[in-house]
Amino acid sequence: MSETKPKVILIDDEADIRHLLTMTLIQMKLDVVSCKDLTEAKDTLSNERFDFCLTDLKLPDGDGLDMVSYCKKHYPDMPIAVITAYSSTEKAIEAMRLGAFDFLSKPIDLNHLRQLLKHAFKFNQSREKPKKDSIYKVLAGNDDFVSAIRNKLAKVKGSQAPVVIVGEPGTEKEALAKIIHQQSSRADNSLVFLDFEAHSLESQEQVVFHNSGTNESYLDRADQGTLVISNLQLLSLPLQKRLLQLIEDKSFIPENETEPTQLDIRVIVCSEVNLSELVEKGLLREDLYFRINVINFQVPSLRERKGDLEAIINSYLQDFNCDKKMSDAALSKLTEHTFPYNYREMENILIKATTLSNQASIEAEDIILIDTSISTKANDNIESNNRGNKPLEEYLEEIEKSEIEKALEQTRWNRTEAAKLLKVSFRTIRYKMKKLGIQ
Repeated sequence: MSETKPKVILIDDEADIRHLLTMTLIQMKLDVVSCKDLTEAKDTLSNERFDFCLTDLKLPDGDGLDMVSYCKKHYPDMPIAVITAYSSTEKAIEAMRLGAFDFLSKPIDLNHLRQLLKHAFKFNQSREKPKKDSIYKVLAGNDDFVSAIRNKLAKVKGSQAPVVIVGEPGTEKEALAKIIHQQSSRADNSLVFLDFEAHSLESQEQVVFHNSGTNESYLDRADQGTLVISNLQLLSLPLQKRLLQLIEDKSFIPENETEPTQLDIRVIVCSEVNLSELVEKGLLREDLYFRINVINFQVPSLRERKGDLEAIINSYLQDFNCDKKMSDAALSKLTEHTFPYNYREMENILIKATTLSNQASIEAEDIILIDTSISTKANDNIESNNRGNKPLEEYLEEIEKSEIEKALEQTRWNRTEAAKLLKVSFRTIRYKMKKLGIQ
């Protein structure tokens, strides 16, 4: 018995383009029904089930955006992509905000079309085989913040659109990026994290765009998958332009080559500040900003979620499998704390508390709050004059090592966050860790 072919509905008012695309899709072993306008398409959709919809944005009896909205309302499980003139990228981005899976620019690149269809059908298959959602403990509770994030997560499942996640340090932005990747059609492919704070200006082009020997570039590692970028503003402006071209064209020309390399990458950007602020300061190209700022998540701080604090704490304790409850006194102590490092700090405190507690419940004395005055220990050491007979350099190295380890522990060994806590550069902390033998 032959396998059922995926069925595609194609909407375009130009007969030549309809014919060309129909023939192309048939060669891809797909069943195709073509329509000349919205009216004919809506009538066809009411009588047949389709796996994918491809529509031009400019139609004689309406706008392709109307078709996107109509399909998301009446056929939410059917991915829809739009075709647009190259100069009309803004409308295509608006289509993705409305829920379109992706877009194609004219003249249509057949490689792009094949990639788009591959992801669309993969997304359909993943829906038919539901898997358990990953735990994202920031979503515990029922306030307006998490409701908005949950709703947006549901909508972003059927999209290839770029995503921007904004939140203070410690708000687990990268964990949310991982959830978005895991629920997408790219889940079986690479999830690659790129923090430009970890790379000098001089090395950016090499590590991002070029392979060197056995070391793959970040772009090659992320091909067919998702690239999560932090500190995008530290990427040089010329390389920001190249990144924009890669996102637009799904290809780039490697060093010393003339032919473009095809790359299919979804980009997620994590930032501690709104990207519009970076544009205003001249740190981020405006055209790159408009291209990546399609779907935007705002992750709230713990200070904004005091009403749901108990639910958030319980979600962490449940994840730890520790069978411990939080006493009223312990909860009160945590409620009064400001949590400057947010959820990451909360997790660190609770891990220590569950380890220290010898009872069924976690008591106030088990809660060790982080002292943000990181120099206290060093000052105590100096004041108590416990250098003994050690050489001054060795003694200072011990203090330095202690403070770096403390900062790393507070930030769950996130070197970028620890560097901020210590008010030093990322390169400095990396050098010091190597020098002092901190693993």
